[in-house]
Amino acid sequence: MYHSIIIIIYIFLHSVFSPLYSQGSEQNPDSKYLTMMEAESLFMKNNLLLLAAKFQIETKRALIIQARLYANPNIFLEQNTFNDKTDRILDFTRNGQTVVQIQQLFLLGGKIDKRIRVAEINTKISEERFSDILRALKLELRSNFLSIYFLRDALKFYDKSTESLRKTVDYSERAYLNRTLLLSEVLRIKALLFFLEQERTEILVQIKEKESSLRVLLNEDSIYGKNIIPVIDEKKLDSINPEIYKSNEVLELAIEYRPDLKAAIQSVKYEEANLALQKANAIPDLSFGPVYNRAGTYIPNYFGFTAQLNVPIFDRNQGNIEAAEKAILERRSGLQNQRITVENEVVIELTRAVEKNKIYNQFKGKFTEDYGNLAALMISNYQKRYLTIIEFADFFETYRNTIVNILKLKTERAESFERLNYVTGKSIIVIQPEVE
Repeated sequence: MYHSIIIIIYIFLHSVFSPLYSQGSEQNPDSKYLTMMEAESLFMKNNLLLLAAKFQIETKRALIIQARLYANPNIFLEQNTFNDKTDRILDFTRNGQTVVQIQQLFLLGGKIDKRIRVAEINTKISEERFSDILRALKLELRSNFLSIYFLRDALKFYDKSTESLRKTVDYSERAYLNRTLLLSEVLRIKALLFFLEQERTEILVQIKEKESSLRVLLNEDSIYGKNIIPVIDEKKLDSINPEIYKSNEVLELAIEYRPDLKAAIQSVKYEEANLALQKANAIPDLSFGPVYNRAGTYIPNYFGFTAQLNVPIFDRNQGNIEAAEKAILERRSGLQNQRITVENEVVIELTRAVEKNKIYNQFKGKFTEDYGNLAALMISNYQKRYLTIIEFADFFETYRNTIVNILKLKTERAESFERLNYVTGKSIIVIQPEVE
């Protein structure tokens, strides 16, 4: 019986403790290998939300053109339909009556300049909102990219573990039939295999979900129906140290680069420009132009001019002016709240990145090697009858938890770097070269 258990442990350990992270990946036609730079290049070129946001900016720029335009001149024509003295219809001769009047609207109070200013600021707000959409989508892109990379590492571990456990289960069942192994030990190994297969399935589903999100972001025909294999320089990733950044320095960068904060600043300027425009709208505009009347005045062929001006007695645009003043107060409050939000987000994300990096640096590179060495020691201990197969199964569960948590920590650490970039509004931590 003990001989059977030693063989079982040897089969299991020989398979599981072979190198887990060897990339050695052959180019599979069903797989698409992507670096982060290649993914971002496709994203910048193809993403539909970015294209829609760009069109919105062009729409706002067209409104600047419209704001610069002067009002069209107004032409008034009056002609008598029937002249009973000459018995003519539409008599355009010197004996008929014709009136021609041209009027041009002149906007007073600098309305055109103020209108252009409002349109220009509105365009800047759209540009900052585009940058904010780009910032959020880039975070989603990079997070999915990193998650897929480390989930695939986890999948390799589960593939190796389940494969070796199946061999172990097959041998243990034969050993049980030969009455060299207890049923409880066989069931213990089967339960462990069932648990690992369940976890492997969950990881595989997570990979497919992340790949689906990535395909939507990239909108690239060449990756549809293929497994996405992220390519990352882990040595460069391991060398990143967020502790070199000070919170006040990162905050200054965030205030300078955060597009949502800049949009909030532009919103205040927009309302201030709108208030100036509404005050200008209270000034009446002038309509002016020449008039010709052939036979309808005290002298024939009358030439004169007309001028029209509304008298601001009742409507002096009071409501719109007050609304613009209140809007400024609202936007200023929103800007102050946005600044506080940015400050808190920077502190939180910088702390998260630093702490995740500290934990990772304490434990990276140790567990796989240590557990490999421990495995050899366990075989020796079992030969001395210090260890049972059930104790070994418990050991493997601990080992599995360790490997999974290390991969989870790697993912969280890398994602914390990207979240720090996100709250800063600028890529201060570059995992791989970016596409501008």
